Amino acid sequence: MGIDDEITPELKTKLDELAEKGNRLEEEGQYEEAIRIWQEGLNLIPEPQQYYSETIWFLAAIGDVYFQKKLYAKAHECFDKARGNLSGEGYGNPFIMLRLGECCLEIGDEKNATEYLLRAYMMEGKEIFEPDEDGNDDGQKYFDFLRTHVEGIE
Repeated sequence: MGIDDEITPELKTKLDELAEKGNRLEEEGQYEEAIRIWQEGLNLIPEPQQYYSETIWFLAAIGDVYFQKKLYAKAHECFDKARGNLSGEGYGNPFIMLRLGECCLEIGDEKNATEYLLRAYMMEGKEIFEPDEDGNDDGQKYFDFLRTHVEGIE
């Protein structure tokens, strides 16, 4: 199929530029603009997008902003698409598993929340639930949920 040939070095450079621009906007608190820039990057990735690992990055960035804004259904949609990426990198990404599990819990899907949170825990240990560098700490709530639903989690 020649999938790997379709993201040219020029396109890769453009995607990297859009990713960085979106990151800067997010850091400045311009979330809607960051999402718009990341969506622009996502739109440049050739179809079928689920074959490209770059798709995961843009979906995770957009999904994380939705998650921070407590738009859990929208965030879930992004992280679920990232998880299903056919490059195989979504399922092996602890951050994707963590956020997907957190979104599932927030939208009332405890069965899948347990599965994805456990996957994140198995990949990274308790540290993945620790506060981020900005001191944002919502991880304890999700770790406590996991601990009460899975034996042997300490």
